[in-house]
Amino acid sequence: MKRHLTILILPLLMPPAAWSQHEHHGASPATSLAAPAGARPARSEWTRQPLLLPGKNPRGERATAQLRTQGIAAAALTVFAPEGPEARRRADYPVGEDGARIAPVDPKIGNYHWVIAREESADSIKVASTAWYFGNPGDSPKELLELAKHELEIVPEPLPREHGRYRESEKWRFLVRLNGAPLAGQPLLLETEFGSRATFLTDAAGIATVLFPRDFRPAAQGEGGQGGHGRRYAKFVLSTEKEADGRRYLTAFNLSYGEDADRNKSLGWGAAFGLIGMLAATPLLRRRKGDQKTAGDAKNA
Repeated sequence: MKRHLTILILPLLMPPAAWSQHEHHGASPATSLAAPAGARPARSEWTRQPLLLPGKNPRGERATAQLRTQGIAAAALTVFAPEGPEARRRADYPVGEDGARIAPVDPKIGNYHWVIAREESADSIKVASTAWYFGNPGDSPKELLELAKHELEIVPEPLPREHGRYRESEKWRFLVRLNGAPLAGQPLLLETEFGSRATFLTDAAGIATVLFPRDFRPAAQGEGGQGGHGRRYAKFVLSTEKEADGRRYLTAFNLSYGEDADRNKSLGWGAAFGLIGMLAATPLLRRRKGDQKTAGDAKNA
């Protein structure tokens, strides 16, 4: 009995990586295998929408941040601060080959800052936007988000709290507005770097409730945000476009989202303990049946 129990339980206690190695040990090294669902795509350009992405920052540098543009030709990045003198709550930073190095309007002011890149022509306006968090204390970004910064906007309602983040399977609200007025029935496209795409429509108040997809693949052994122990994150972008006043407006908001906190809980351990409980109960069931049979035989005698 003990031998059978050990044989049944051992496969369940094997780590997922061991199962994977066992299943694919016969594959030829030269075989081209498709990337698993949720794996990062080989191409860095996973979307055609305009983006603002983190650049290389000197180690330990927190007072400034390097941002680079993708899919948009902007001469400068404009940073909006959550507080400070009115004349200094907006600052422009020139974009070079490596992007632009941005900073809070005041070294003592932190919290979320809003960043946009703008490309404009006679018949179209394209805007990329993101939120950047500086570590020092600062006012809530509520008023910052309420402020109209350009024509067609995607506004988080609200932004995640400090040290918070958008996550898989969560629903978040976003406001779409044009010239400060909410847009009803406006399509809002969500794209993730794992290839997920979904479109949401705004309600009468211009609000779209966005469900983040559960598209991270299961973590491999040693994989994670911090040496295999931290949360994993991926990029996403929300975009929408509108024709108005003889111009085509395209705007995008991008940030990152994290994996579901419960994603990596081991199902193998749960199954193993369930099996142990079933096997442990088997002798008791047999004994009970035996006792019932003995009692029945005695009654018939």
